[in-house]
Amino acid sequence: MSEMRNIEAVILDMDGILIDSERHWQLTEQTIFAELGIHLSDELLMQTRGLRTEEMVAHWFARFPQLETDTLTLMEQYDRRMVETMKREVDMMEGAGELIGMFREMGLPVALASCSSQEHIDAVMEKHRLGELFDLLVSAAKEMPGKPHPEVFLRTASMLKVDPTRCLVFEDSFFGVVAAKAARMKVVAMPDPSEFDQERFGAADLKIRSLTHFTKETFNKLQEN
Repeated sequence: MSEMRNIEAVILDMDGILIDSERHWQLTEQTIFAELGIHLSDELLMQTRGLRTEEMVAHWFARFPQLETDTLTLMEQYDRRMVETMKREVDMMEGAGELIGMFREMGLPVALASCSSQEHIDAVMEKHRLGELFDLLVSAAKEMPGKPHPEVFLRTASMLKVDPTRCLVFEDSFFGVVAAKAARMKVVAMPDPSEFDQERFGAADLKIRSLTHFTKETFNKLQEN
């Protein structure tokens, strides 16, 4: 890089940032619990947004102890359905490809850090042929605590050999924003439209409605802060 930057790497969340998958996750979540006689309203689903499969299932088992199945079976069913959905139905978010291209033109490494499983990540990379665009793919699904714990972001920065304070994260969930800030990283929040006006997203360094709104000028302003 020809100039000094205080942002030296970019880290993207996958669901809700790279791909338009949140409604698919939530629909699948509603469906598998409806099959067990549990209705999860849209309001209730906000409680598990951004959680790993293991954490989501544990949350509802604690809430509904009458469930007549085991957590492992439900987790496997949920993940299996979502891998197939990723392969068939999930589109990229508007502006995601252009955003990654912009950062690569700037000479910045771009990593993916997700609480989704490696199988989900691989399905997305294959469907959209994105593997060559990323320097690193990191899943926190098995060996790390999920967000809001900062481990996935700290691990990603370490693997990129970049100081966490010089990383810029793109996140859609509040848990993800908290995790990135706990890792001492700058974070751009792109909440779901239903959550955009929530004050808690003020914790982010910047809040946007679309990746298309993030430009080189936006990046330069973040560098100055």
